[in-house]
Amino acid sequence: MPYKDPEQERAFQREYYQKTKEKQRAYQREWYKKNKEKKSEYYHKNKEKVRVYNLVYQREWYKKNKEKKREYYDKNKDHINKMHRVRKKNNPALVLQYNANRRARKKRAIPAWLRNCPVEKRRVYTVYLLSRLLATADGIERHVDHMVPLSDGGPHWSGNLQILTKEDNLEKGAYSCPKLKKQMKLNLKEAKVLYAKAA
Repeated sequence: MPYKDPEQERAFQREYYQKTKEKQRAYQREWYKKNKEKKSEYYHKNKEKVRVYNLVYQREWYKKNKEKKREYYDKNKDHINKMHRVRKKNNPALVLQYNANRRARKKRAIPAWLRNCPVEKRRVYTVYLLSRLLATADGIERHVDHMVPLSDGGPHWSGNLQILTKEDNLEKGAYSCPKLKKQMKLNLKEAKVLYAKAA
């Protein structure tokens, strides 16, 4: 039924969704199971197109809903903060990875061709997760270290990460061997070629 008033139409859509929520979700799950390979194939063929579309959509959505988002946050501040604390507590490796990414972005240390790459994100996350598992297993605190430090131009890349004990990392400081630095640049170039072939 067409509505002249947009608010009335949105209210109808919300009400309809609430009534048929489970049915729609079941349909979506079934559709995804049947078309999983097609969806994956389309994504790999149109990776850049999908990335740009999502980025534009997110920016447009944020512009249109900025006030609503702020209003929702103000109303549910305590609950949102509580959920954030629970998520941080349950996912310490994810928090470490996020903080490292944030520092790396400030220094512009993430190679442009690796930004938003799901494979690389997973590899970096795995390193941080392993450091947490090792620390939990033997009680010795671990740091994820950049072999060539960010401060010395090293990339925030899974190939430049190593797990060290806290003491070893503090002793190493910001030192990097010139030969290692040269080798790291070659490794990064080689990885760029491999990533391009896989994309």
